[in-house]
Amino acid sequence: MGYAEPASQNNNTELRMLHGVHMLCMSAQQFFQQAAYQVDDSNLRYKFLELSKLHANAARKLPVATSAPSPHIQDSELAAVQFWYLHQQASLNNKRPQPLMLTELADLLQQQLYALKHLTKHVGSNSGRVPLAHLSAALQMAYDQLLPLLKVLPTGGQKLQQKFYQHYKIRN
Repeated sequence: MGYAEPASQNNNTELRMLHGVHMLCMSAQQFFQQAAYQVDDSNLRYKFLELSKLHANAARKLPVATSAPSPHIQDSELAAVQFWYLHQQASLNNKRPQPLMLTELADLLQQQLYALKHLTKHVGSNSGRVPLAHLSAALQMAYDQLLPLLKVLPTGGQKLQQKFYQHYKIRN
């Protein structure tokens, strides 16, 4: 016979996970908004603005914890994605998006989708599951449209990509 978490503990765990997704969405929204105004390609600019709005809408629709949850994202996949957004946004203050950053973005969005779909399956409340499912679906469509734009860009070399994969442990 397995051990079941008490309902309140399970609810708190779920709220912490949803708060982590909320934090991720806010970081992604800020990254895409800033990147949109720094890319020269109008198609990329349009997609980045779309991704910025998509993440902002998702953040607004996610349930908010009434008590202050942990400031750290509990899911390591989502934490790695958020770290990338924060790191790249900081680097955008100094320079335009680089080809390697845009190449990494394709893999990062794939990692984000994987983590969101996994989380959606494990969220018990409809108030959490529905916004996550909508975010996953909208992000999948945006990713499918963005991927061809990112593939035509020149890459910065195989060694840099391998270094990125080792650092962020992104799944292919």
